[in-house]
Amino acid sequence: MDVAVSVKHITKKYKLYDDKWGPIKEVVTKKPLHREFLALNDVSLDFPKGEAIGVLGTNGSGKSTLLKIITGIADPTSGTVDVNGALVFLDVSSGIDPEMSGYDNIFMKGVLLGYSKEEMMEKVDDIIEFSELGDFINQPVKNYSSGMRAKLGFAISVNVNPDILIVDEALAVGDSMFRAKCMNKMNEFKEQGKTIIFVSHDKNAVESFCSRAAWINKGELITYGDSKQVASIYNEFMSGKKKLEEIRSELEFSHSIEKVQYEVTDEGLAMTLEGYLYGRNGVQSFEFMLKDSRTGETISKEIRPIPYRGQSSLPNEVQEKAGFSLTFSEKEFPSFFKPGSYTFGVRYTQADVQSQFSLWAGNVELDGEEDARGRFIYKVRVNKNQLNMTVENADKLQQQMNKIWFKDSSLHMEGVAFVRGYEVPAPETATVQLHLINLGTFEERIYPAAVEWTDEITENPSFNPQGKNYNYSQFSAVIQLADLENGEYEYRLTYKMNSQPHHELNTLVWASKSKEYPAEPHVMGNRAAVVHTETKYLRMEIKALF
Repeated sequence: MDVAVSVKHITKKYKLYDDKWGPIKEVVTKKPLHREFLALNDVSLDFPKGEAIGVLGTNGSGKSTLLKIITGIADPTSGTVDVNGALVFLDVSSGIDPEMSGYDNIFMKGVLLGYSKEEMMEKVDDIIEFSELGDFINQPVKNYSSGMRAKLGFAISVNVNPDILIVDEALAVGDSMFRAKCMNKMNEFKEQGKTIIFVSHDKNAVESFCSRAAWINKGELITYGDSKQVASIYNEFMSGKKKLEEIRSELEFSHSIEKVQYEVTDEGLAMTLEGYLYGRNGVQSFEFMLKDSRTGETISKEIRPIPYRGQSSLPNEVQEKAGFSLTFSEKEFPSFFKPGSYTFGVRYTQADVQSQFSLWAGNVELDGEEDARGRFIYKVRVNKNQLNMTVENADKLQQQMNKIWFKDSSLHMEGVAFVRGYEVPAPETATVQLHLINLGTFEERIYPAAVEWTDEITENPSFNPQGKNYNYSQFSAVIQLADLENGEYEYRLTYKMNSQPHHELNTLVWASKSKEYPAEPHVMGNRAAVVHTETKYLRMEIKALF
Protein backbone atom coordinates (compact mmCIF):
# COMPACT_ATOMS: atom_id res chain seq x y z
CA MET A 1 0.00 0.00 0.00
CA ASP A 2 1.40 3.39 -1.06
CA VAL A 3 1.06 5.96 1.72
CA ALA A 4 0.39 9.65 1.06
CA VAL A 5 0.67 10.79 4.68
CA SER A 6 2.17 8.80 7.54
CA VAL A 7 1.67 9.94 11.14
CA LYS A 8 3.71 8.06 13.74
CA HIS A 9 3.22 8.37 17.51
CA ILE A 10 2.16 12.01 17.37
CA THR A 11 1.67 13.68 20.75
CA LYS A 12 0.81 17.35 21.17
CA LYS A 13 0.79 19.11 24.53
CA TYR A 14 -0.30 22.68 25.17
CA LYS A 15 0.46 24.78 28.22
CA LEU A 16 -2.61 26.35 29.81
CA TYR A 17 -2.28 29.36 32.12
CA ASP A 18 -4.84 30.97 34.42
CA ASP A 19 -4.03 34.50 33.14
CA LYS A 20 -2.36 36.06 30.10
CA TRP A 21 0.77 36.98 32.07
CA GLY A 22 1.33 33.39 33.11
CA PRO A 23 4.16 32.63 30.65
CA ILE A 24 6.12 35.72 31.79
CA LYS A 25 5.53 34.99 35.47
CA GLU A 26 6.73 31.44 34.91
CA VAL A 27 10.02 32.70 33.40
CA VAL A 28 10.56 35.24 36.20
CA THR A 29 9.67 32.99 39.12
CA LYS A 30 11.13 29.87 37.49
CA LYS A 31 8.13 28.00 38.90
CA PRO A 32 5.66 25.99 36.82
CA LEU A 33 2.45 28.03 36.65
CA HIS A 34 0.75 26.08 33.90
CA ARG A 35 -1.16 22.88 33.51
CA GLU A 36 -0.74 20.63 30.48
CA PHE A 37 -3.50 19.88 28.02
CA LEU A 38 -2.98 16.74 25.93
CA ALA A 39 -4.51 17.60 22.54
CA LEU A 40 -3.17 14.42 20.89
CA ASN A 41 -1.89 11.32 22.64
CA ASP A 42 0.36 8.91 20.70
CA VAL A 43 -1.68 8.92 17.46
CA SER A 44 -0.43 6.80 14.55
CA LEU A 45 -2.21 6.76 11.17
CA ASP A 46 -1.33 5.91 7.58
CA PHE A 47 -3.39 7.68 4.88
CA PRO A 48 -3.23 5.57 1.66
CA LYS A 49 -2.71 7.24 -1.70
CA GLY A 50 -5.77 7.58 -3.90
CA GLU A 51 -8.37 7.18 -1.13
CA ALA A 52 -10.72 9.48 0.77
CA ILE A 53 -10.11 9.01 4.48
CA GLY A 54 -12.44 10.51 7.06
CA VAL A 55 -11.45 11.76 10.50
CA LEU A 56 -14.40 11.80 12.92
CA GLY A 57 -14.64 13.46 16.29
CA THR A 58 -16.51 16.06 18.31
CA ASN A 59 -15.37 19.66 18.67
CA GLY A 60 -12.22 19.69 20.80
CA SER A 61 -11.36 16.06 20.09
CA GLY A 62 -8.02 16.88 18.41
CA LYS A 63 -9.01 16.69 14.74
CA SER A 64 -7.89 20.22 13.86
CA THR A 65 -4.68 19.83 15.85
CA LEU A 66 -3.86 16.74 13.79
CA LEU A 67 -4.46 18.70 10.58
CA LYS A 68 -2.24 21.57 11.69
CA ILE A 69 0.59 19.14 12.41
CA ILE A 70 0.19 17.36 9.06
CA THR A 71 0.23 20.69 7.18
CA GLY A 72 3.17 22.05 9.18
CA ILE A 73 1.19 24.88 10.79
CA ALA A 74 2.01 23.37 14.22
CA ASP A 75 4.83 21.16 15.43
CA PRO A 76 4.19 18.00 17.45
CA THR A 77 5.55 17.64 20.96
CA SER A 78 6.78 14.24 19.88
CA GLY A 79 6.36 11.93 16.91
CA THR A 80 6.93 12.26 13.16
CA VAL A 81 4.94 13.14 10.04
CA ASP A 82 5.89 12.09 6.50
CA VAL A 83 4.01 13.73 3.59
CA ASN A 84 4.49 12.35 0.06
CA GLY A 85 3.10 14.88 -2.44
CA ALA A 86 1.86 18.45 -2.83
CA LEU A 87 -0.60 19.20 -0.05
CA VAL A 88 -3.40 21.77 0.21
CA PHE A 89 -5.30 22.51 3.41
CA LEU A 90 -8.81 23.45 2.29
CA ASP A 91 -9.75 25.93 4.99
CA VAL A 92 -12.24 28.32 3.43
CA SER A 93 -11.45 31.16 5.82
CA SER A 94 -7.65 31.20 6.14
CA GLY A 95 -5.51 33.30 3.81
CA ILE A 96 -8.36 35.70 2.96
CA ASP A 97 -7.76 39.44 3.57
CA PRO A 98 -11.10 41.25 4.08
CA GLU A 99 -9.65 44.59 2.92
CA MET A 100 -8.62 43.21 -0.47
CA SER A 101 -10.91 42.35 -3.37
CA GLY A 102 -11.84 38.77 -4.15
CA TYR A 103 -9.69 38.96 -7.29
CA ASP A 104 -6.58 40.06 -5.36
CA ASN A 105 -7.22 37.40 -2.71
CA ILE A 106 -7.03 34.72 -5.38
CA PHE A 107 -3.40 35.60 -6.06
CA MET A 108 -2.49 36.15 -2.42
CA LYS A 109 -3.88 32.77 -1.32
CA GLY A 110 -2.31 31.15 -4.37
CA VAL A 111 1.11 32.40 -3.24
CA LEU A 112 0.44 31.03 0.26
CA LEU A 113 -0.29 27.67 -1.36
CA GLY A 114 3.05 27.74 -3.17
CA TYR A 115 2.06 28.92 -6.66
CA SER A 116 3.59 31.76 -8.67
CA LYS A 117 1.60 34.68 -10.08
CA GLU A 118 2.00 33.25 -13.59
CA GLU A 119 0.59 29.89 -12.49
CA MET A 120 -2.35 31.60 -10.79
CA MET A 121 -3.08 33.63 -13.94
CA GLU A 122 -3.73 30.33 -15.71
CA LYS A 123 -6.22 29.33 -13.03
CA VAL A 124 -7.96 32.61 -12.19
CA ASP A 125 -10.80 32.34 -14.73
CA ASP A 126 -11.70 28.82 -13.57
CA ILE A 127 -11.63 29.97 -9.95
CA ILE A 128 -13.93 32.94 -10.61
CA GLU A 129 -16.36 30.76 -12.59
CA PHE A 130 -16.43 28.09 -9.88
CA SER A 131 -16.98 30.66 -7.10
CA GLU A 132 -20.16 32.02 -8.78
CA LEU A 133 -19.27 35.50 -7.46
CA GLY A 134 -19.59 37.28 -10.83
CA ASP A 135 -19.01 41.05 -10.58
CA PHE A 136 -18.56 40.76 -6.81
CA ILE A 137 -15.10 39.32 -7.46
CA ASN A 138 -13.79 42.93 -7.68
CA GLN A 139 -15.42 44.06 -4.43
CA PRO A 140 -13.63 44.02 -1.03
CA VAL A 141 -14.15 40.74 0.76
CA LYS A 142 -15.32 42.63 3.87
CA ASN A 143 -18.52 43.36 1.92
CA TYR A 144 -19.12 39.64 1.25
CA SER A 145 -21.61 37.54 3.13
CA SER A 146 -20.18 34.55 5.02
CA GLY A 147 -21.44 32.25 2.25
CA MET A 148 -19.76 34.30 -0.50
CA ARG A 149 -16.50 34.34 1.42
CA ALA A 150 -16.65 30.58 1.89
CA LYS A 151 -17.32 30.10 -1.82
CA LEU A 152 -14.23 32.14 -2.70
CA GLY A 153 -12.00 30.18 -0.31
CA PHE A 154 -13.28 26.84 -1.56
CA ALA A 155 -12.97 27.81 -5.23
CA ILE A 156 -9.31 28.83 -4.79
CA SER A 157 -8.37 25.70 -2.84
CA VAL A 158 -9.91 23.12 -5.18
CA ASN A 159 -8.61 24.67 -8.39
CA VAL A 160 -4.89 24.44 -7.58
CA ASN A 161 -4.66 20.69 -8.35
CA PRO A 162 -2.96 19.25 -5.22
CA ASP A 163 -1.86 15.64 -4.71
CA ILE A 164 -3.27 15.64 -1.18
CA LEU A 165 -6.31 17.68 -0.19
CA ILE A 166 -7.23 18.18 3.47
CA VAL A 167 -10.84 19.25 3.95
CA ASP A 168 -11.88 20.63 7.35
CA GLU A 169 -15.70 20.88 7.46
CA ALA A 170 -15.53 22.85 4.21
CA LEU A 171 -18.43 21.15 2.46
CA ALA A 172 -20.95 23.05 4.56
CA VAL A 173 -20.42 26.20 2.48
CA GLY A 174 -23.00 28.12 0.45
CA ASP A 175 -26.45 27.02 -0.66
CA SER A 176 -27.55 23.47 -1.45
CA MET A 177 -26.70 23.78 -5.15
CA PHE A 178 -23.19 25.05 -4.41
CA ARG A 179 -22.66 22.27 -1.83
CA ALA A 180 -23.60 19.74 -4.51
CA LYS A 181 -21.13 21.42 -6.86
CA CYS A 182 -18.43 21.16 -4.18
CA MET A 183 -19.15 17.48 -3.65
CA ASN A 184 -18.95 16.82 -7.40
CA LYS A 185 -15.52 18.48 -7.41
CA MET A 186 -14.42 16.32 -4.51
CA ASN A 187 -15.61 13.22 -6.36
CA GLU A 188 -13.57 14.34 -9.39
CA PHE A 189 -10.51 14.39 -7.15
CA LYS A 190 -11.32 10.85 -6.00
CA GLU A 191 -11.65 9.63 -9.60
CA GLN A 192 -8.28 11.23 -10.41
CA GLY A 193 -6.66 9.15 -7.67
CA LYS A 194 -5.89 12.03 -5.34
CA THR A 195 -5.74 11.56 -1.58
CA ILE A 196 -8.40 13.37 0.42
CA ILE A 197 -8.36 13.70 4.21
CA PHE A 198 -11.89 14.70 5.15
CA VAL A 199 -12.35 15.95 8.70
CA SER A 200 -15.86 16.17 10.16
CA HIS A 201 -18.14 15.39 13.07
CA ASP A 202 -20.88 14.35 10.60
CA LYS A 203 -20.79 10.57 10.43
CA ASN A 204 -23.19 10.47 7.46
CA ALA A 205 -20.89 12.62 5.31
CA VAL A 206 -17.86 10.49 6.21
CA GLU A 207 -19.74 7.24 5.66
CA SER A 208 -20.97 8.23 2.19
CA PHE A 209 -17.82 9.96 0.90
CA CYS A 210 -14.89 8.06 2.44
CA SER A 211 -13.62 4.50 2.10
CA ARG A 212 -11.83 4.56 5.47
CA ALA A 213 -12.23 6.57 8.64
CA ALA A 214 -10.54 7.26 11.94
CA TRP A 215 -12.30 8.28 15.16
CA ILE A 216 -10.42 10.57 17.55
CA ASN A 217 -11.83 11.23 21.01
CA LYS A 218 -10.13 13.56 23.52
CA GLY A 219 -6.85 13.33 21.63
CA GLU A 220 -6.85 9.53 21.42
CA LEU A 221 -7.29 7.38 18.33
CA ILE A 222 -10.19 5.06 19.19
CA THR A 223 -10.41 3.09 15.94
CA TYR A 224 -9.43 3.20 12.25
CA GLY A 225 -10.91 1.11 9.44
CA ASP A 226 -13.88 0.77 7.08
CA SER A 227 -15.73 4.12 7.05
CA LYS A 228 -19.18 2.57 7.48
CA GLN A 229 -18.04 0.50 10.43
CA VAL A 230 -16.23 3.38 12.13
CA ALA A 231 -19.17 5.73 11.53
CA SER A 232 -21.55 3.17 13.02
CA ILE A 233 -19.41 2.81 16.15
CA TYR A 234 -19.08 6.59 16.44
CA ASN A 235 -22.86 6.99 16.14
CA GLU A 236 -23.48 4.42 18.89
CA PHE A 237 -21.25 6.46 21.17
CA MET A 238 -22.70 9.85 20.23
CA SER A 239 -26.29 8.63 20.61
CA GLY A 240 -25.53 7.30 24.09
CA LYS A 241 -26.34 3.76 23.04
CA LYS A 242 -22.93 2.50 24.14
CA LYS A 243 -20.30 3.80 26.53
CA LEU A 244 -16.68 4.19 25.49
CA GLU A 245 -15.56 1.31 27.74
CA GLU A 246 -18.05 -1.03 26.04
CA ILE A 247 -16.89 0.10 22.61
CA ARG A 248 -13.24 -0.43 23.54
CA SER A 249 -14.08 -3.98 24.59
CA GLU A 250 -15.80 -4.72 21.28
CA LEU A 251 -12.94 -3.18 19.29
CA GLU A 252 -10.75 -5.99 20.59
CA PHE A 253 -12.44 -8.05 17.87
CA SER A 254 -12.43 -7.74 14.09
CA HIS A 255 -15.56 -9.14 12.49
CA SER A 256 -17.92 -8.97 9.54
CA ILE A 257 -20.76 -10.96 8.02
CA GLU A 258 -19.89 -10.82 4.33
CA LYS A 259 -22.42 -13.16 2.72
CA VAL A 260 -25.86 -14.48 3.67
CA GLN A 261 -27.54 -17.21 1.63
CA TYR A 262 -31.09 -18.18 2.52
CA GLU A 263 -33.99 -20.09 1.02
CA VAL A 264 -37.34 -21.50 2.08
CA THR A 265 -38.25 -25.11 1.25
CA ASP A 266 -40.91 -27.53 2.48
CA GLU A 267 -38.75 -27.97 5.58
CA GLY A 268 -38.80 -24.22 6.29
CA LEU A 269 -36.07 -21.57 6.34
CA ALA A 270 -32.38 -22.45 5.92
CA MET A 271 -29.74 -19.73 6.23
CA THR A 272 -25.95 -19.83 5.79
CA LEU A 273 -23.70 -17.01 6.99
CA GLU A 274 -20.08 -16.46 5.95
CA GLY A 275 -17.52 -13.91 7.07
CA TYR A 276 -14.61 -13.44 9.44
CA LEU A 277 -14.13 -13.08 13.19
CA TYR A 278 -10.98 -12.98 15.28
CA GLY A 279 -9.97 -11.56 18.62
CA ARG A 280 -6.87 -9.63 19.55
CA ASN A 281 -7.24 -10.27 23.29
CA GLY A 282 -6.79 -14.02 23.55
CA VAL A 283 -10.45 -15.01 23.19
CA GLN A 284 -10.65 -18.06 20.96
CA SER A 285 -14.11 -19.55 21.60
CA PHE A 286 -17.17 -17.86 20.12
CA GLU A 287 -20.85 -18.75 19.82
CA PHE A 288 -23.05 -17.33 17.10
CA MET A 289 -26.49 -16.31 18.35
CA LEU A 290 -29.83 -15.71 16.70
CA LYS A 291 -32.04 -13.79 19.13
CA ASP A 292 -35.79 -13.19 19.25
CA SER A 293 -35.93 -9.45 20.04
CA ARG A 294 -39.35 -9.73 21.65
CA THR A 295 -38.79 -12.55 24.15
CA GLY A 296 -34.99 -12.62 24.35
CA GLU A 297 -34.99 -16.31 23.45
CA THR A 298 -31.85 -17.37 21.59
CA ILE A 299 -30.48 -20.28 19.63
CA SER A 300 -26.73 -20.59 19.22
CA LYS A 301 -23.97 -22.47 17.46
CA GLU A 302 -20.26 -22.70 18.11
CA ILE A 303 -18.18 -20.87 15.53
CA ARG A 304 -15.53 -23.23 14.22
CA PRO A 305 -12.62 -21.29 12.66
CA ILE A 306 -11.84 -22.00 9.01
CA PRO A 307 -9.42 -20.36 6.54
CA TYR A 308 -10.66 -16.97 5.37
CA ARG A 309 -10.98 -16.69 1.58
CA GLY A 310 -12.91 -13.42 1.26
CA GLN A 311 -11.97 -10.03 -0.16
CA SER A 312 -11.12 -8.09 3.01
CA SER A 313 -7.49 -7.33 3.87
CA LEU A 314 -6.82 -9.32 7.04
CA PRO A 315 -3.39 -9.74 8.67
CA ASN A 316 -1.55 -12.73 7.21
CA GLU A 317 -1.06 -14.29 10.64
CA VAL A 318 -4.84 -14.64 11.26
CA GLN A 319 -6.18 -15.60 7.84
CA GLU A 320 -6.00 -19.38 8.38
CA LYS A 321 -8.32 -19.20 11.41
CA ALA A 322 -10.36 -16.01 10.89
CA GLY A 323 -13.12 -17.33 8.61
CA PHE A 324 -16.46 -18.90 9.51
CA SER A 325 -19.41 -20.52 7.76
CA LEU A 326 -22.47 -21.77 9.64
CA THR A 327 -26.10 -22.62 8.99
CA PHE A 328 -29.34 -22.13 10.92
CA SER A 329 -32.55 -23.84 9.84
CA GLU A 330 -36.10 -24.42 11.03
CA LYS A 331 -35.53 -28.14 10.66
CA GLU A 332 -32.70 -27.95 13.19
CA PHE A 333 -34.52 -25.57 15.56
CA PRO A 334 -38.25 -26.37 15.33
CA SER A 335 -40.72 -23.93 16.93
CA PHE A 336 -38.11 -21.18 17.33
CA PHE A 337 -39.00 -19.11 14.27
CA LYS A 338 -42.27 -17.24 14.80
CA PRO A 339 -43.57 -13.85 13.62
CA GLY A 340 -41.31 -11.22 15.14
CA SER A 341 -37.87 -9.62 14.79
CA TYR A 342 -34.50 -11.39 15.06
CA THR A 343 -30.95 -10.09 15.52
CA PHE A 344 -27.57 -11.72 14.87
CA GLY A 345 -24.65 -11.58 17.27
CA VAL A 346 -21.71 -13.29 18.94
CA ARG A 347 -21.30 -14.44 22.53
CA TYR A 348 -17.95 -15.14 24.16
CA THR A 349 -16.54 -15.77 27.62
CA GLN A 350 -13.45 -14.10 29.02
CA ALA A 351 -12.24 -14.34 32.62
CA ASP A 352 -15.51 -16.11 33.49
CA VAL A 353 -17.51 -13.09 32.29
CA GLN A 354 -19.89 -13.66 29.39
CA SER A 355 -20.26 -10.83 26.87
CA GLN A 356 -21.80 -10.38 23.46
CA PHE A 357 -21.80 -7.99 20.50
CA SER A 358 -23.45 -7.60 17.11
CA LEU A 359 -21.54 -8.66 14.03
CA TRP A 360 -20.82 -5.95 11.47
CA ALA A 361 -22.80 -6.36 8.24
CA GLY A 362 -22.25 -3.04 6.43
CA ASN A 363 -20.92 -4.69 3.25
CA VAL A 364 -22.89 -7.94 3.34
CA GLU A 365 -24.05 -9.68 0.16
CA LEU A 366 -27.61 -11.01 0.49
CA ASP A 367 -28.35 -14.06 -1.67
CA GLY A 368 -32.04 -14.92 -1.44
CA GLU A 369 -35.53 -13.71 -2.27
CA GLU A 370 -36.30 -10.28 -0.84
CA ASP A 371 -39.46 -11.64 0.79
CA ALA A 372 -38.98 -15.41 0.98
CA ARG A 373 -42.31 -17.17 1.40
CA GLY A 374 -42.95 -20.46 3.12
CA ARG A 375 -44.86 -21.16 6.31
CA PHE A 376 -44.24 -17.46 7.01
CA ILE A 377 -42.73 -14.51 5.10
CA TYR A 378 -39.04 -14.08 5.89
CA LYS A 379 -37.42 -10.67 5.31
CA VAL A 380 -33.64 -10.42 5.69
CA ARG A 381 -32.36 -6.84 5.76
CA VAL A 382 -29.38 -4.71 6.82
CA ASN A 383 -30.33 -1.82 9.09
CA LYS A 384 -27.68 0.59 10.40
CA ASN A 385 -24.98 -1.86 9.29
CA GLN A 386 -26.49 -4.68 11.37
CA LEU A 387 -28.13 -7.81 9.98
CA ASN A 388 -31.68 -8.51 11.11
CA MET A 389 -34.62 -10.61 10.04
CA THR A 390 -38.35 -10.15 10.42
CA VAL A 391 -40.82 -13.03 10.19
CA GLU A 392 -44.37 -12.16 9.23
CA ASN A 393 -47.61 -14.04 8.77
CA ALA A 394 -48.68 -14.61 5.16
CA ASP A 395 -52.16 -13.29 5.97
CA LYS A 396 -53.82 -11.22 8.71
CA LEU A 397 -55.36 -13.19 11.53
CA GLN A 398 -58.26 -11.64 13.46
CA GLN A 399 -58.54 -13.12 16.96
CA GLN A 400 -59.80 -12.35 20.44
CA MET A 401 -60.07 -14.21 23.75
CA ASN A 402 -63.72 -13.72 24.68
CA LYS A 403 -63.84 -15.46 28.04
CA ILE A 404 -61.38 -16.85 30.61
CA TRP A 405 -62.24 -18.61 33.88
CA PHE A 406 -60.70 -20.88 36.48
CA LYS A 407 -62.23 -24.18 37.55
CA ASP A 408 -60.49 -26.28 40.19
CA SER A 409 -56.87 -26.59 38.96
CA SER A 410 -57.54 -25.75 35.31
CA LEU A 411 -57.86 -22.63 33.18
CA HIS A 412 -60.69 -22.53 30.62
CA MET A 413 -60.68 -20.25 27.57
CA GLU A 414 -63.05 -19.40 24.75
CA GLY A 415 -62.27 -17.15 21.82
CA VAL A 416 -62.70 -16.46 18.12
CA ALA A 417 -60.17 -16.59 15.28
CA PHE A 418 -60.68 -16.01 11.57
CA VAL A 419 -59.07 -14.65 8.41
CA ARG A 420 -61.21 -12.36 6.26
CA GLY A 421 -62.08 -14.17 3.05
CA TYR A 422 -61.16 -17.67 4.28
CA GLU A 423 -64.44 -19.51 4.82
CA VAL A 424 -64.87 -22.08 7.59
CA PRO A 425 -68.02 -24.07 6.76
CA ALA A 426 -66.99 -27.10 8.90
CA PRO A 427 -64.72 -27.60 11.95
CA GLU A 428 -62.13 -29.55 9.97
CA THR A 429 -61.57 -26.53 7.69
CA ALA A 430 -59.30 -24.87 10.28
CA THR A 431 -57.03 -26.04 13.10
CA VAL A 432 -56.40 -23.90 16.15
CA GLN A 433 -53.64 -24.49 18.71
CA LEU A 434 -52.72 -22.58 21.84
CA HIS A 435 -49.03 -22.34 22.74
CA LEU A 436 -48.01 -21.71 26.33
CA ILE A 437 -44.39 -20.53 26.59
CA ASN A 438 -42.45 -20.31 29.84
CA LEU A 439 -40.56 -17.03 29.49
CA GLY A 440 -37.89 -18.17 31.93
CA THR A 441 -36.98 -21.48 30.28
CA PHE A 442 -38.70 -20.97 26.86
CA GLU A 443 -40.24 -24.42 27.24
CA GLU A 444 -43.29 -24.59 25.01
CA ARG A 445 -46.49 -26.59 25.56
CA ILE A 446 -49.05 -26.97 22.79
CA TYR A 447 -52.77 -27.39 23.51
CA PRO A 448 -55.15 -28.36 20.68
CA ALA A 449 -58.27 -26.20 20.70
CA ALA A 450 -61.74 -27.41 19.78
CA VAL A 451 -63.24 -25.48 16.82
CA GLU A 452 -66.93 -24.83 17.51
CA TRP A 453 -69.98 -23.21 15.98
CA THR A 454 -70.63 -19.47 16.33
CA ASP A 455 -72.61 -16.98 14.29
CA GLU A 456 -70.79 -14.04 15.90
CA ILE A 457 -68.64 -13.43 12.82
CA THR A 458 -70.87 -14.63 9.97
CA GLU A 459 -73.81 -12.38 10.91
CA ASN A 460 -71.75 -9.31 11.79
CA PRO A 461 -71.79 -7.00 8.70
CA SER A 462 -68.80 -4.95 9.94
CA PHE A 463 -66.66 -8.10 9.98
CA ASN A 464 -68.34 -9.86 7.09
CA PRO A 465 -69.71 -7.42 4.48
CA GLN A 466 -69.42 -10.07 1.73
CA GLY A 467 -71.52 -12.70 3.53
CA LYS A 468 -68.76 -15.31 3.91
CA ASN A 469 -69.27 -18.45 6.02
CA TYR A 470 -67.25 -18.10 9.25
CA ASN A 471 -69.54 -20.19 11.45
CA TYR A 472 -66.80 -22.50 12.80
CA SER A 473 -64.57 -19.68 14.00
CA GLN A 474 -64.98 -20.12 17.75
CA PHE A 475 -62.46 -22.19 19.71
CA SER A 476 -62.06 -23.42 23.27
CA ALA A 477 -59.21 -24.95 25.24
CA VAL A 478 -58.39 -26.14 28.76
CA ILE A 479 -54.98 -25.70 30.46
CA GLN A 480 -54.13 -28.02 33.37
CA LEU A 481 -52.33 -25.72 35.81
CA ALA A 482 -51.02 -28.49 38.05
CA ASP A 483 -48.68 -29.55 35.23
CA LEU A 484 -46.99 -26.15 35.06
CA GLU A 485 -43.94 -24.89 36.96
CA ASN A 486 -43.89 -21.55 38.71
CA GLY A 487 -43.03 -18.68 36.37
CA GLU A 488 -44.39 -16.23 33.82
CA TYR A 489 -46.07 -17.56 30.69
CA GLU A 490 -46.91 -16.10 27.29
CA TYR A 491 -49.79 -17.30 25.12
CA ARG A 492 -49.57 -17.62 21.35
CA LEU A 493 -52.15 -18.91 18.92
CA THR A 494 -51.61 -20.88 15.70
CA TYR A 495 -54.33 -20.90 13.08
CA LYS A 496 -53.91 -23.37 10.21
CA MET A 497 -55.92 -23.22 7.01
CA ASN A 498 -56.66 -26.82 6.00
CA SER A 499 -57.65 -25.83 2.46
CA GLN A 500 -56.31 -23.31 -0.07
CA PRO A 501 -54.15 -21.26 0.44
CA HIS A 502 -53.01 -23.47 3.39
CA HIS A 503 -51.44 -20.62 5.36
CA GLU A 504 -50.24 -21.17 8.90
CA LEU A 505 -50.61 -18.04 11.04
CA ASN A 506 -49.05 -17.47 14.44
CA THR A 507 -49.58 -14.54 16.79
CA LEU A 508 -49.76 -13.41 20.41
CA VAL A 509 -53.21 -13.96 21.91
CA TRP A 510 -55.22 -10.74 22.04
CA ALA A 511 -57.22 -10.25 25.25
CA SER A 512 -59.03 -6.91 25.58
CA LYS A 513 -62.32 -7.97 27.21
CA SER A 514 -61.12 -7.46 30.76
CA LYS A 515 -64.58 -7.84 32.32
CA GLU A 516 -64.70 -11.42 31.03
CA TYR A 517 -61.44 -12.48 32.72
CA PRO A 518 -60.61 -13.39 36.36
CA ALA A 519 -59.88 -10.27 38.38
CA GLU A 520 -58.37 -12.08 41.37
CA PRO A 521 -55.59 -14.69 41.69
CA HIS A 522 -56.77 -18.31 41.66
CA VAL A 523 -55.40 -20.18 44.70
CA MET A 524 -54.38 -23.82 44.30
CA GLY A 525 -52.97 -25.06 47.61
CA ASN A 526 -49.72 -23.21 48.17
CA ARG A 527 -49.68 -21.68 44.68
CA ALA A 528 -51.68 -19.06 42.84
CA ALA A 529 -52.38 -18.42 39.14
CA VAL A 530 -52.80 -14.83 37.97
CA VAL A 531 -54.09 -13.75 34.55
CA HIS A 532 -52.43 -10.59 33.14
CA THR A 533 -53.97 -8.59 30.28
CA GLU A 534 -52.64 -5.07 30.99
CA THR A 535 -50.90 -4.95 27.60
CA LYS A 536 -53.99 -6.47 25.87
CA TYR A 537 -51.94 -9.58 25.19
CA LEU A 538 -52.61 -12.63 27.35
CA ARG A 539 -50.02 -13.66 29.92
CA MET A 540 -50.22 -15.77 33.05
CA GLU A 541 -48.12 -16.00 36.19
CA ILE A 542 -47.95 -18.98 38.54
CA LYS A 543 -46.29 -18.24 41.85
CA ALA A 544 -45.79 -19.75 45.29
CA LEU A 545 -47.79 -18.22 48.16
CA PHE A 546 -45.46 -19.34 50.94
